[in-house]
Amino acid sequence: MSSPFATGLAEVCRFVSALSWDAIPEPVRQRAVEVVCDDLAAMAAGSREPELRRYASLLLALGNATEAPLISPALPRVGRLEAASWNALAGNWCELDEGFRLAICHAGIYTLPALLAEACTTRASLRQLLTALTGAYELVTRCAMSFHVMPPPVHGHALWSAVGAAAAVSLLRGYDAATLQSAVSAAITTASMGPRSHLMAGILIRNGWAAAGSVNGMQCADWAECGFGGGAQSMEEVCVGILGATLREGEITRDLGSRWSLTHGYQKLYSCCQHGHSAVQACIALREQHAIDPQRIRRIDLATHPLALTLDTVHPDTTLGARFSMPHMVAASLALGTGSAQAFSDATLNDPVICALREKVRMRLAEHAMQPPHDRPAWVEVEMEDGQRFTAECLSAIGSPDNPVSADQFQAKLASLAEGILPGLPQAVSPQAWRPALDRETSAWLAGLAA
Repeated sequence: MSSPFATGLAEVCRFVSALSWDAIPEPVRQRAVEVVCDDLAAMAAGSREPELRRYASLLLALGNATEAPLISPALPRVGRLEAASWNALAGNWCELDEGFRLAICHAGIYTLPALLAEACTTRASLRQLLTALTGAYELVTRCAMSFHVMPPPVHGHALWSAVGAAAAVSLLRGYDAATLQSAVSAAITTASMGPRSHLMAGILIRNGWAAAGSVNGMQCADWAECGFGGGAQSMEEVCVGILGATLREGEITRDLGSRWSLTHGYQKLYSCCQHGHSAVQACIALREQHAIDPQRIRRIDLATHPLALTLDTVHPDTTLGARFSMPHMVAASLALGTGSAQAFSDATLNDPVICALREKVRMRLAEHAMQPPHDRPAWVEVEMEDGQRFTAECLSAIGSPDNPVSADQFQAKLASLAEGILPGLPQAVSPQAWRPALDRETSAWLAGLAA
């Protein structure tokens, strides 16, 4: 006998497997395009990192296939599984991929790498890719919202990436609802046991969890087509039975068809964990408003939300650790006046000014209701050597659904990250550009952005 959750999951699978482009509201279509462009830009940014360059060289040396592109200079092609793995790794390396505000679930990077590889291999159109992305995004986020455990013992990249990839590929292939449910139920059982503590420790395998999930999810889609997959209780047995999460009754189908998950995503202008974006924004405002000399700061007080307080590493050893260190986020943004990738580069790890500032950061829980959309706020107070004190607050960081980036800001982000790889990306986000391209093959559309 199926549980209420399994029955609800079946309903969601029926909804997304029957989803057509014509049934998707126009604002949701636009958000789907923005998610694709945002994560392509994040992949391009990651492609410049030395580890990604070495991985690309390794894959290209194998010479196994030329099915799908790596989002790197000249868009070199490799096998579909290799492309999905590499693009997922690149896309989350710099912490600039989009995210989902209602659960810890970066649904774009869980769905797009596998979907892009499959679409390029099978010559699917941009319309087909966007429709599948919309459905897969809806499915994986609803699953993530259905299970609550705080703090999460396993990071979302490790837990949900295979589910997102399996859903995306299954939908692009046109699977029926039962086969789709078999694929995603199998995928959750392949989740990596990626401890959240690895983020704060800066252990770089964390960046590989979404890549592993992309490959696992694609294989689960293959296996479901062959007649074997997960069971009706698989997702609950993993999330509740193993991870100890609480099931949120009815969340899987709540407002299905009227509340679209894509409209609850966020975009990142700062190259670090979103939990710290409000603090970064407050620090940048302090520096701009008061011309603060970072070398004359005596003390830094940060009041913020519970999730941010767990990011307490003072001296990170890696760029990943820096991106998940509140002391580093605060120190680097005060020292450099930016939250871009520059603030989290190798050079900042041992920068004497930033190192000194990190040790001056004192964190505490803010006396605040922590209700959405102001559930990730920050208050920063800086005391200077001469006794002057300056304060700034940020209740909701830019890029959040309630405080979105402007069209110009978003295009500037795309232009900066995709420079030299996909120079046409900033224009691609406009309806005047993507609507005429809907029936082009995804590979041709992508090649046009690189021209």
